[in-house]
Amino acid sequence: MKEFLVKLGKIDRRVIYLLVILAVVIPLIVKIRLPIFISRETNGVYTIIEHCPEDKIVLLDCTWDAGNRGENWPQTEAVMVHLMRKGIKFAIMSRIPQGTGFGREIAEKVAKKYGKKYGIDWCNLGYLPGEAAMIQALAKDIKGVVKKDIKGTPLDSIPMMQGIEDIHDISLVCGIAYWPSEDWLRFVQGVYGTNVAFCSSAIVSSAMYPFLDSGQLCGLLVGVRGAAEYERLLGTEELGTELIVPQSMVHLLIVVLIVLANIGFWAERREKKEERRGIRDEGGETGK
Repeated sequence: MKEFLVKLGKIDRRVIYLLVILAVVIPLIVKIRLPIFISRETNGVYTIIEHCPEDKIVLLDCTWDAGNRGENWPQTEAVMVHLMRKGIKFAIMSRIPQGTGFGREIAEKVAKKYGKKYGIDWCNLGYLPGEAAMIQALAKDIKGVVKKDIKGTPLDSIPMMQGIEDIHDISLVCGIAYWPSEDWLRFVQGVYGTNVAFCSSAIVSSAMYPFLDSGQLCGLLVGVRGAAEYERLLGTEELGTELIVPQSMVHLLIVVLIVLANIGFWAERREKKEERRGIRDEGGETGK
């Protein structure tokens, strides 16, 4: 028994890799559904969009690339589904070149499902460099910063952008990124009181909770969990719901492996203590 317990702390890494692969693949083949509980931060994003007025637009800052597609894609899709269902117009922008393409791809997919049209229900402002300076300028004069959309169409010629001049015509800014820019809080929410929500990677989300607790953020989607919770609120099952199961299985596997490793470590220490005690006893008998 002792030998078996010691071996638990020395599982071959190849076995661990195999277990991780199985934990990811099996839930994708065999449909497993886990109970999903709605967190307050996810409910905050849902509630604020539910109350967005139809005469203003929502600005989606899709600043993410392929490296964070697994978390930000389902978040973006869930938010866009909600906006298009509610008939709330939104504009996409990105602070990195890759983000505009991913945002457009998701918007076109959702728009096709709900019968929405570009320029009337949504538009793409494209890549907007400049970080804090750009955000401050955009809040004061949208059309002064963005002359044309990603297709080269002047903003005044886009039906949904007519009458949209500054931050007062935007009901919500939703920053979707690995680490959303806090400049939206400093220069938009803090200065104009505009509602701001974030959709972030799970690993950096802990840094966002102080803004949530202070009321600066009205809501937060945390990684795949946030996307899955949002889909539950919408009554849909998309990528977030599909990914939350293998993610949960891998997390559970990690916990089990940590427990086994500690059991093995404890058994090995105990075995070494018994060996040292036996050596001391033998030495005592020899001295006699």
